Amino acid sequence: MSTPTPGKYDPLPVKSRQESLDWARQLIAHVAQTAGIEINGEPEEILFSPCIGKNGESALDDRYTLLYSVHSDVPGTTRHNEVVRRARDLLTGQGLKVTEFREATDAKPYATFTARHPESRYVTDIDSTSDKRMVLGVTTPCLMPPSASPNPG
Repeated sequence: MSTPTPGKYDPLPVKSRQESLDWARQLIAHVAQTAGIEINGEPEEILFSPCIGKNGESALDDRYTLLYSVHSDVPGTTRHNEVVRRARDLLTGQGLKVTEFREATDAKPYATFTARHPESRYVTDIDSTSDKRMVLGVTTPCLMPPSASPNPG
């Protein structure tokens, strides 16, 4: 039996902020390990934001999104290309759909990879920030904390 595509009015996934942060950390650590790179000692970037609809609407029930990212020291464009290829192979193998992929070249020295999970709707991305660094991140869809109850309408 196939799972129906999530609908506009389906209930939001329920996850505490700590659970979503722990999940994001585990996912990005797994991507980094598979890509053969190490997350450097810079502070993590953690941003919880209220959910905003496409027309600017919001609810009063504490629903949120998480943007989580870390940095890695990765010298050389050849190595950057390896990282985005390995991440692409890993994540497409887990069902994510590639939305952007570019390898570094002399003309365009920055590699980038973005993929979205079709059911969960989370987005993972990896980008060169210089010829020696990359950023790895994940953005969740709107999530509902366990203590909140959906706001009707």
